[in-house]
Amino acid sequence: MSAVLACNLPGQLHAGLVAHPKKSKTISSKRHDALLARSRFWREVQREKKVEQLMEKYDKSRTGNLNVKELGDFLQDAAKGIRPSDEEINFVMRSAQAKDGGEGDSITKSEIMIALDVWRHYEKTKPEIEAYFKKYDTNNSGMLEFDQLKNLLTDLNDGVAPPDEEIKWIQSNSDGSVRGIQKTGGVNKTELMGAIALWYTHIEEASNKTTTSSCCVIH
Repeated sequence: MSAVLACNLPGQLHAGLVAHPKKSKTISSKRHDALLARSRFWREVQREKKVEQLMEKYDKSRTGNLNVKELGDFLQDAAKGIRPSDEEINFVMRSAQAKDGGEGDSITKSEIMIALDVWRHYEKTKPEIEAYFKKYDTNNSGMLEFDQLKNLLTDLNDGVAPPDEEIKWIQSNSDGSVRGIQKTGGVNKTELMGAIALWYTHIEEASNKTTTSSCCVIH
């Protein structure tokens, strides 16, 4: 039927013949959502398949979990043959457990991909961490003690030494910050980037408070 003829029809009949953009848009949106849901489903299927393959390969004890040694083997392969330190393995295990509510000396099947994500994120920052420790861990203790952490934060603060109280606060909130990791009295390699992030957050909040206070002054 031509557009001219359609325009001469009664209102209700005409409405039934003319396309409704809103309705078409709704159908298109539903189709898009369905495609996204299907994509998510297949990603989850592939993820589960990957997890099963990893457990089959590394769960040598056949417990359904990865113990410390098995997790170390898994991370070693992820690190292209370089075995992580005991500290790093423990850090990955405790971090994965913290995100999934787990505990004990093994990770479950549901935590293995979390562990891999934690390791990959840490691995990206490792060169920077090693450089910091080479410069500031002057006694090669494997952790930054108070004065060493102070030197690092001073350099990050353009040469201005932070108050001792702030350094103690950063150290206290970084040392053993992941549930299940014992405090050592210093900041170790797996805790360092968290300590630096905490420091930057602290000075940013302090700066915002100062700005807010200045704005509230009535002249």
